Amino acid sequence: MRLSIFGLFIFSALESSRALAPVSVTWSDCPQTITPGVQCATVQVPLDWADESKGMIPIALSRLPAKTPQREGYMFFNPGGPGGSGTEFVQYLGGEMQAIIGTGWDVISWDPRGVGGSGPNITLFSGETDYDAFWNPLYGKGHVGAHGNLTISSDVDLFMTQVSAFDGVARSLNQKMIERNGDLLKYVGTCAVVRDLVYLVDSVYGQGNDVNFYGISYGTVIATYLTQMFPDRVGRVLIDGVLDPEKYGNRIPTKWMEVDIYDLDFTLKSWTEACAGSKDCPLSTRYDTSSTLLTKIDTILNTAYERYDGSIPVLNISGVFKWPYDNVASFIQGGLYFGMLTDDNGQLLAALEQYQSNSTRLSGKVVPPNISIPIGRSPYSIMPSYDTLPRETLNNIAFAVFCGDAVDDGSTTTEEIFKETVRISQSTSRIFGSLFPTSSMRTMCHKWTSRAVERLPQKFNRPPKNIVLVMSTMGDPITPYYSARRLASSNLLGNKARLVRLNSIGHSTQSSSA
Repeated sequence: MRLSIFGLFIFSALESSRALAPVSVTWSDCPQTITPGVQCATVQVPLDWADESKGMIPIALSRLPAKTPQREGYMFFNPGGPGGSGTEFVQYLGGEMQAIIGTGWDVISWDPRGVGGSGPNITLFSGETDYDAFWNPLYGKGHVGAHGNLTISSDVDLFMTQVSAFDGVARSLNQKMIERNGDLLKYVGTCAVVRDLVYLVDSVYGQGNDVNFYGISYGTVIATYLTQMFPDRVGRVLIDGVLDPEKYGNRIPTKWMEVDIYDLDFTLKSWTEACAGSKDCPLSTRYDTSSTLLTKIDTILNTAYERYDGSIPVLNISGVFKWPYDNVASFIQGGLYFGMLTDDNGQLLAALEQYQSNSTRLSGKVVPPNISIPIGRSPYSIMPSYDTLPRETLNNIAFAVFCGDAVDDGSTTTEEIFKETVRISQSTSRIFGSLFPTSSMRTMCHKWTSRAVERLPQKFNRPPKNIVLVMSTMGDPITPYYSARRLASSNLLGNKARLVRLNSIGHSTQSSSA
């Protein structure tokens, strides 16, 4: 209770002292954009909203103006993360979003702190050699990335021998981040991002106007923090693909990591049910059922585990056929984010199955020419090479935000995290439970020592001015329907929320297969 009261006290004190006047925003055509008509701008905000003497940082914005003579509204958007670029979203997909919400609406977003064109500038690696040297110890024969599904004792024994190595990487990440960035790490937290958002609304659309906001994944944390920090500014708010904000703000990250994969096995089964017998699904034949497809996937994963030669995973077409279990399972999970049957993921799985079965040739039908491989050597890296990694991904801004927002964790050990991973693998998700050490940023938070200057450790039940819309698919592979239902329950937003469930699979309703 003291934490909750303290959190509210800090909020009230900062809110009353916040006096930065809105600015006039100058827009110009974006130099590089896929969507015609997108405009770009930069707004300066305080590094520390409680102490403007610490200086200012730039916040980058992009907007697609309304197509109608009279604008009907505006919608700020965050695509998730932490670390997702809002400006890139508008420049690439702003037209699609505008088609959904209405051509009379501005679609507008910004790069949250430390992302894209926004400060502060958070750095981690000096170059490719530094990057490889840091992450490669997690991969190769006998290392943590070489495990299987942790259901046999010999695999578990090998996995547990890597506690010390993983512990060292987690400590080094924290140390390296602090050495390169110092106190800047304290100013990229979600509370500061919400304050930036409110100031952007004041500057672009007029002081005191409602904050209209659509947040997906981590963006749902921003949205829910908005309802608690500025309940009287809440306009039309959509919360889609819910990352549980109450757990995010109040619980040690590794104590609720199982929640991430509550729906994952259900999502995979739903995918196979839709794929079975479909002429558009590369992995399926006309005789396949959901059960036979799940067996195929098991075989692909087990073969990858048994044949792994110990080489560092290479992120290209030829390298895929040497991936260990860890990378193949992560790839499958990544494909389920979009709930698709005909995308690169299904084609690559079919190609991998053919390769493993010693087919004399790979059918051109199942080998896409320009495959997109959503996997990386560091947790939450999703780009195929160092040179193409965006700054925020390369420098792992996600850790600074996620771990910096979390409550202090002075007791959890790496060994406890590994044991919990084994338990989850054997009880919650046999295929995906073992991925936590190398696929989740939360597994390194116990060694993170920097904390955001403002956090929100409280119960999320302050009633916002307007009703918010909470949305989820039935099969979300990373933010389960459970979290959306919980946020809309009487324990949290209650009668100030309306829950929408989409009977499809995919990460958020915007990524679903419906």
